[in-house]
Amino acid sequence: MRLAFATDGVMRRVAWAILSLTAWDSSADRAAAAAGDRALAIALANDATQKAAVASIVASGKRKIPLLLAWTLRPPRGVPECGLFGGLADAFGELRVREAIPFLVKHLGTLRSCGVSLAPWLKVPEVVEWSLPAVGALIEIGPDGSMAAMSAFPGMVSEEDRMAAIFVVSRVKGVPGARHFLSSVAEKADREHYWASQGILRLDSSGPGASGK
Repeated sequence: MRLAFATDGVMRRVAWAILSLTAWDSSADRAAAAAGDRALAIALANDATQKAAVASIVASGKRKIPLLLAWTLRPPRGVPECGLFGGLADAFGELRVREAIPFLVKHLGTLRSCGVSLAPWLKVPEVVEWSLPAVGALIEIGPDGSMAAMSAFPGMVSEEDRMAAIFVVSRVKGVPGARHFLSSVAEKADREHYWASQGILRLDSSGPGASGK
C-alpha cells in the first residue's frame, strides 16, 4: 500500500511538472510571437525596411491579414502610425484585401512622405500611386476599390481626398458607373470654372456693381 501511495505521489508530481512546463512553453511562445509581430510593425513603418517587410507578408500568404487588420484599428504602441499605415496599405494592395477597403478609403489622401508633399499631382500617374499608398492599394484591389472610392466621394471634404478618389476610379477599367461618375465630376468642375471666370471678369470690370475686388 505504501508503495502504491508513493507511486501515486510521484505520478502527481510528474503530471504537475509536465503541466507547468507546457504552460511555460505556451507563455514563452506567446511572448516570442508578440516580439515578432512588433518587429514586423517596426519594419513596416521604416522606409529602409518597408519593402522587405511587405515582401515577407506577401510570401506568407493570408496568414498575417488578421493581424494587419487589427493594426488598422489599434496600432502597436510606439510605432509611427504614418509609416505603418503606408506599409499596411502596400501589403493590403499586394494581397488584394477587400476587408481593408474602409481603412484605405479613410486614408486616401495620406502621403507616404508623412505629410511632406512632394507635389505628386504634378507628376506621372506612377508617382501618384507610389506617393499615396492607399490610392495604389485600391487600384490593386480593383473594381471593389474603385466602387468604394465613388461611394465615398460625396462625403469627401478635402481636395486631396477628392482628387485621390477620382484618380482611383480613372485607373480601374470595367467598373459599372465609372465613366458616368467621371463625366459628372468633370461637368461640375467645368461649371464651377465657368462661373468663377465670369465672376472674376465682373469684379474686374468698371461697370455698375463692380465691387468686392
